Amino acid sequence: MTTDSDTSPPQGRFRRGWRALTSAKGVRWLAGVAMALLWIIIPSGGIVRLTDSGLGCTDWPLCENTSVIPAMDANAWIEYTNRMLSGVVMLTVVLSAIVIAASRYTTVGTRVAAIIAAVATVGQVPLGAITVYFELHPLLVASHFVLSLVALGAGVIAFLGADDVMRGVRRAAARGAAWLAALGALALSTTLVTGVLTTSAGPHSGDPDVIKRYGSLDAAAYWHVRAVIVLGVVGIIIAILGRTRRADRGFVVPALLFIPLFVAQVIIGEVQWRTQLPWEVVVFHVGVAGLVWGVGVAALWRLARPVTAGSPPA
Repeated sequence: MTTDSDTSPPQGRFRRGWRALTSAKGVRWLAGVAMALLWIIIPSGGIVRLTDSGLGCTDWPLCENTSVIPAMDANAWIEYTNRMLSGVVMLTVVLSAIVIAASRYTTVGTRVAAIIAAVATVGQVPLGAITVYFELHPLLVASHFVLSLVALGAGVIAFLGADDVMRGVRRAAARGAAWLAALGALALSTTLVTGVLTTSAGPHSGDPDVIKRYGSLDAAAYWHVRAVIVLGVVGIIIAILGRTRRADRGFVVPALLFIPLFVAQVIIGEVQWRTQLPWEVVVFHVGVAGLVWGVGVAALWRLARPVTAGSPPA
């Protein structure tokens, strides 16, 4: 016979754990973990492509025929490991969205961003299956990367919302700052998209038997370089016009962090181009691109939403 005391301790521990997870501190911690994983999966996917492991597992969701576990092949295990990591990322981001939606320490914007991140992450599953089915068509591979950027950007915004609540900081959109942030977001998005299209035209298809590329590498690189220059100019404009926000650490910290990341990315891009795009250098370019995107989104989101009057220092 089971008594109430036999079942109450596990239930009590679950309730305490759930309360801790849905608290302001718990929400920020989980949103931060989800945000970090959403970045990690970007260079992880890049390694799959750059090591010609895109078709290491020839089936989906199984790896080969009726086998879930791949054979003893390096390319198959690289692809398989990325799939397992993708599963961890998806579960964490979905859990984060559920917790954020259930918590009373979140705002509507934070909940929407968390849901977008979860939907984009789950959407990678059917997109991955389609990409394998069509043997790594360059536009499908590119859309894989772009969807990862969407998920990461939404994850960053969800974390920022949780961080503001944790610190007791209230923000509101300002029209002038919002237009300036929108200009920055357009320049940043254009730079990332042209970079993805340059990769689609480059030599790294994801599998040695896949030779179909999309567009001209020289033309794609030409426009990507121009987009980088425009982003640099827009960044200087934002730095000049945003100097009055020096007291807002929520904006200043990512804005200052963006500068060395952007410079490093330009240097890495130049090195990889002059050394004929070795995959070891390209994977660094992909990883830093994710950091540039995430930190840029953070700076622009905080730029568009200054601290309201009467709010504690950010």
